[in-house]
Amino acid sequence: MFTNKLCTELHERIIGFLRDDDSALRCCSLVCRAWVPASRSHLLYHPVLTGNTSTTNSWEPNTSCRRLFAAILSSPHIASYIEKLTVHETLLARPFTYRWVTGEIMFPPLLKKLKFLRELEFNFPTAGPSDRKTNWSTMVFKDISEALSTLALESFTLRHFAFATVLDVIKFLDSCRHLKTLQLDNVDIANATQMSVSSLESVLDSRESETFVRHSGKKANLECLMLKSNYSDSIIPILLHDRSPLDLSGVLSLNVNVTAADYYHFVGLLRHTPSLEFLEMEIESSFDFSAHLDVKDLIDLYYIPSLKFLNLQVSLLLGRTDPLPWLLAFLSTIGLHNKLEEISLKFVIDKPPPSLTIQSFDNALSGWRDLDDLLHQPTFAGLRRVRLDFALDSPIGDDSLQDISDHFIIQLQALAKKGVLEVDVCELR
Repeated sequence: MFTNKLCTELHERIIGFLRDDDSALRCCSLVCRAWVPASRSHLLYHPVLTGNTSTTNSWEPNTSCRRLFAAILSSPHIASYIEKLTVHETLLARPFTYRWVTGEIMFPPLLKKLKFLRELEFNFPTAGPSDRKTNWSTMVFKDISEALSTLALESFTLRHFAFATVLDVIKFLDSCRHLKTLQLDNVDIANATQMSVSSLESVLDSRESETFVRHSGKKANLECLMLKSNYSDSIIPILLHDRSPLDLSGVLSLNVNVTAADYYHFVGLLRHTPSLEFLEMEIESSFDFSAHLDVKDLIDLYYIPSLKFLNLQVSLLLGRTDPLPWLLAFLSTIGLHNKLEEISLKFVIDKPPPSLTIQSFDNALSGWRDLDDLLHQPTFAGLRRVRLDFALDSPIGDDSLQDISDHFIIQLQALAKKGVLEVDVCELR
C-alpha cells in the first residue's frame, strides 16, 4: 500500500543538516517521538563549558558544569549522546571572583559519567609576557587524571597550560592510552629540569608498578601529534622512551615548533615517525641555521618516505640570518622515490638593515636560485604545488611590500614555468 511517510534514515539525514542550529534542533525534537534521538544526538554531541565570573567570592551554585552534571543525574541516558567536550576558560578580568570549570568539585565526577566521550579539549587564557600559564593544584590534577583514566578518549587538546613537573606529564600521558590525536599547544612545564636517561628511568620505574596492572602495557596508536612547547626537550624523551604510553610509528601528521634547545630531540623524533605524511614546523626567529649544516645535524627526510605535505615557517633576517643553505641541505636528503606533493614555505622578513650591501643581498638571492634548481630536479617531479608566503615585518614605504618579495620571486623561474608556484605577501605590524 502506498504511504507518504519518509523512512527514519531520511529524517535523520535532513535533521543532520541542522546540526549547527540549536534552535531548529530543539523544535525538531518536539515534532514527534521518532525525531527525538536524531535531534538530541546533535544538540548534545558537543557541549561547551565556560567559567563564571561572580560578583562575590561566595560559592556559585549555577555554573555550566553543575547544570550539566545535574541534567545527567536526572536523565542518565543523555550522557550517551555526548562525544565531545570543550572547556573554555575565559580571560580573567577579575581573577579572585572567577570560577574555574576545572576547579569545580563536580568536574571530575562529570567526566566519569561521560563514558561515550571521545574528544576532550581544554582552552585556557593566553598568558601575558610576565604571567605564568595556567596550572592545576596537586589535588585537582590527581582528580582529573583519575577521571581521564576511566575514559577511552581518542582526541585530547590542551592549550596554554603548564604542567607542574615532568612527572605530571608522564601521569597525564599514562591516563590516555586510547588516543589517536594529541595536541599540546603552548604547553610548558612550570618546574622543568633537564632529565638524564637514568633520571627518566627512575621516574618511569616509580610509575610502572601502578600502571602495569591497569594497562598491561597497552599503548595508544597515535595518528596526529601537535607539540608546541618551550620544553619539548623534556617532553620528547618521554614520548620516545620504550615504556612511553604512546606508539608514534603510525603518526601521520606532526605539527611542532623548533628551538635550538630541542632541535636534536626533534631530529630523533622524526626517526620514529616513518608513516608521517604531513609535517609542519615553526622554527624560532633566533635559530642559528649555520650551526646545523653538518650531515649529522640535518633533519633527514630519508626516514619519512611517506611525506606528502611539508610546511615550514622561518625568519629571514636580511644580512643576518639566511635559512636557505640549511633548507637546501634539508630538502636534498629526500629519497628518489618520494611521495612529496606540496611544499609550503612561510618567510618572516624584516626590513633590510643599513649595513646590507648590494653584494650581500645578491649572495642571499643566489640561494633562491639554487632552491629553484633543486626543486626542478627529477627527484621532485611529483610536486604539484610550491607555495611561498612572505610576511614582511614593518616594511618601509608603500611599494616596499611587493618590491622586496619580487626580488626573491624572480629567482624562481623554473618553478613558475612549471606552473606549481603560488605566492602571497602580507604585512606584520
